[in-house]
Amino acid sequence: MHPLGQRLLAVVLGLCALCFSPLAGGAAGQGTSSESPSRFIIGISPFLDKSVKDEVYRGIVRLVVEDLPLNSALAIYDAFELKTITQLSLPDARAFNSPKTRANQFAPAIRDLKLFLAQDQQKPTNSHSSFEAAIRLPQFLDFLARTTTTDSKVSLLLIGSPLYQDAKEPAFSMVDGYFPSDGHLQASLEQSVYGFSGDRTDAPPLMVDWIYFGDPWVNDLHKEKITRFWTLYLERRGAQLAAFTGDLPIALQSFRQPGTAGATSPTHWTVDTAQRKIEMLRVNRGVTITDWLTRDTLPEGGQTPPSIMVGPMKIGIRWKERIDLDLYATARPGTETLHFKHVRSPEGYYYKDHRSSPGREYEFIEFESPVDVREVEAFINFYKGSCPGGARGEVRIEFDGRIYGLPFFIPAEQGNLGRAGPSQQEFWTAIPIQKALRIVHQPIATRRTD
Repeated sequence: MHPLGQRLLAVVLGLCALCFSPLAGGAAGQGTSSESPSRFIIGISPFLDKSVKDEVYRGIVRLVVEDLPLNSALAIYDAFELKTITQLSLPDARAFNSPKTRANQFAPAIRDLKLFLAQDQQKPTNSHSSFEAAIRLPQFLDFLARTTTTDSKVSLLLIGSPLYQDAKEPAFSMVDGYFPSDGHLQASLEQSVYGFSGDRTDAPPLMVDWIYFGDPWVNDLHKEKITRFWTLYLERRGAQLAAFTGDLPIALQSFRQPGTAGATSPTHWTVDTAQRKIEMLRVNRGVTITDWLTRDTLPEGGQTPPSIMVGPMKIGIRWKERIDLDLYATARPGTETLHFKHVRSPEGYYYKDHRSSPGREYEFIEFESPVDVREVEAFINFYKGSCPGGARGEVRIEFDGRIYGLPFFIPAEQGNLGRAGPSQQEFWTAIPIQKALRIVHQPIATRRTD
């Protein structure tokens, strides 16, 4: 027998003989109550760490055999793969006040849960994400809307990471300090995985409790941004986020007694309707990550060419006007272009400061894998806003331990929302990488080899 939950299962199921009713996983002898049963749903990540699986198993088994109220129904799902793990119904009958009776009746459902948690589920392999404790909340809520029909409030317990990860939608990942802008909260499903095109009345009203394990946050600000986003996201879908915690007993108590945890947001967050751009923003890990870009003066080393041609590189832009500029960069021909809609690639990542104050706007792209300076391409787009006389700013490049600077200018006086093509050239400018690095060598494509 697998060691997961072995001790608790032995205690619970040892209370009765191993003979189960044929209705064990289903209706289980419905009582005579005319009221609709209370609905409880649990969504579990298939990728929980082994160190927490036993705690999860014990908590859910205790919920089933002791804490669920009479006249209730429980469904447990895989919240990543969107599959049913098990279901059970608790009748309105006094006999089911007994843990022994519940253990007898629901032993098959308990066994289904144990088998699910005991398996080592295979994580997606076509992605750079770890998928640690991952669940896909937007897709899971869509799944519940299709499969759950009730007018009464449903209690939903999520067990897994609050940081969204999906191999099919890597640009929307929340790991490494990323979080969605409020533009996602106003988008359609066609525009964003966080978008919503349905009617709030199509889905059951949900009271959501969320338990996560460990410390998935970059810092406290990252936690605040993710908490705020999910709170507003759920509100848009007619749901409410109650407990949002790393404490399983607290989450379970709030789950079985909805309303006891109180609302997650005492600050009454609201959507910033002026923030329409659909992008992933990133919180800063510390001052040193952007000092090369935000400092007012450049060190003397930036006046001499680098001693190498291949190495890690950071490319950033900074400007003063209240306009929106976007940076695009490609490590080499044929590789993915990093920008605000595609924030990760095998070569590096895109970063935009979401707290920029007027006069200190900036964003950058870091190629963590070595790149050849003669192959890197970078461009700046005037995305949104108005700037008489054209947009101006400074390019900063960190390479070979040196920091380089170069002014840039875009002749357009207003943004074009990122449109490209021959007629849009005035809204774009190329960054001359080699000029910025004081390199006078010919590009690889034109240099003679004889």
